[in-house]
Amino acid sequence: IVSLVIACAAFAISANVALGAPPERFTDVVDYSGSSSCGTFDDMYAGHLEIAGMTTFDAEGNPVRDVIQISGWERNWRSDRPSVSITAKRAFTVIYTYATDTEKNAGNVFTQTAPGQGVLFHDVGNITFSAGTVTIHGPHDVFVEGDAAFCNALRAVS
Repeated sequence: IVSLVIACAAFAISANVALGAPPERFTDVVDYSGSSSCGTFDDMYAGHLEIAGMTTFDAEGNPVRDVIQISGWERNWRSDRPSVSITAKRAFTVIYTYATDTEKNAGNVFTQTAPGQGVLFHDVGNITFSAGTVTIHGPHDVFVEGDAAFCNALRAVS
């Protein structure tokens, strides 16, 4: 029985060394604001993100992968008519792999709906950035249209 305990302890220690250091966990909260031109008015925006993630390491202590969960909201309003506003929801995961310099965003990066109008735009599914290429699965209105997605949504609810 003692040799079984020693063997199990040795295995646990060697497994820890082979896997590397324990993951580092982190959290953050980010509030942001700004504006973008929509031609005849500005898209004013303010948002809030809650971030929770971890970095895993190899046996030498080098970072292998980051897994970051982001949730939050963003309120957008017209500079010329502040009562015209929309609020987008966000809940997605970012996975970054150091060896391949690859980032994958999965989930609901942005979804904007309006009562009586349904979905105004959404950036959902998977989008991967690797070696200068972008692979998209699902609609990614904000990635494709940029600020125009927000400007068009504000025009639609005006």
